[in-house]
Amino acid sequence: MFKIGNVKLENQLILAPMAAVNCSAFRLICKECGAGLVTTQMFHSNLISSVYNEDKPKFEKLLGINKEERPLSIQIVGSDKEKIKESALILNSYADIIDFNLGCPDKDILASKAGSFFAKHPEQIQKAIKPLLENSKKPVTAKIRLGWDDKTITIFQQIKILEDLGVSAIAIHGRTAKQGYQGNANWDYIKQAKEKSNIPIIGNGDIFKPGNAKAMLEQTKCDFVMIGRGALGNPLIFDQIDCLLKTGKNKPEPTSKEKQKAFLRFAELYKQNKGQFSISEFKNHAMWFTKSVQHARFIRNEITKIDDFEKITELVSNSF
Repeated sequence: MFKIGNVKLENQLILAPMAAVNCSAFRLICKECGAGLVTTQMFHSNLISSVYNEDKPKFEKLLGINKEERPLSIQIVGSDKEKIKESALILNSYADIIDFNLGCPDKDILASKAGSFFAKHPEQIQKAIKPLLENSKKPVTAKIRLGWDDKTITIFQQIKILEDLGVSAIAIHGRTAKQGYQGNANWDYIKQAKEKSNIPIIGNGDIFKPGNAKAMLEQTKCDFVMIGRGALGNPLIFDQIDCLLKTGKNKPEPTSKEKQKAFLRFAELYKQNKGQFSISEFKNHAMWFTKSVQHARFIRNEITKIDDFEKITELVSNSF
């Protein structure tokens, strides 16, 4: 049994928070396929407090939590101490874990002095995350990057601050803020971070195949692996990784029938959650699911022309 704080996980596999991706249906299918922990997309602390106070049912639709997906980590970002405190108090009723984003390189997030701003200014981490730690009844984790750029590597400073403050685990994306998602993730820094820390370390970056996850765990000795882009349109990656870690053997690549079944299950889950239904979001997921099929470019082009849920589902299903 694996644990983050007092939350028990079935395995070492965590779905990374991804903006405009981690809807309730996607989280749930990743859970069904073997993710030990799923994470929401990132929510700004300002948004959480304003929506909750204005319309609680609307806030709950925004989260779209399904009890079957638990344990659930809800990720927030922000820099306003009062809003962060208020978010903690609100999320105590919804989250199993609250994750604080210290690594988002989005320009709007940076403009609000949040996200990767702290990779450049780690001395300001305490004032942002302390209100969360002081008001959360749930384990608090943090997601960080290596630093601002190659000349400003602050990972070890960030880790010491966070560990001293009492976070339950730290997820490390092995790139700098300036890298965005370009270039290779530097796993060596994750390895060094694990050697220096006394709390669970979650390795993140360049896990696109089962072997990548196994290599991450073996090379860095991290406690968990976090899968993001590798799961886009491919929730079955969690089942493949879980099999490899438990048996030491690679599971055969999913058949077309298995991929079709996974997509149809996602579509079913998406349709069920009417509170989060968005045809544009569904179209994006449908296109991700087609990345391994023949004539994928043609099918994706067709998807862009259709605004009917059933027709998109039929088109993608028949492509496998």
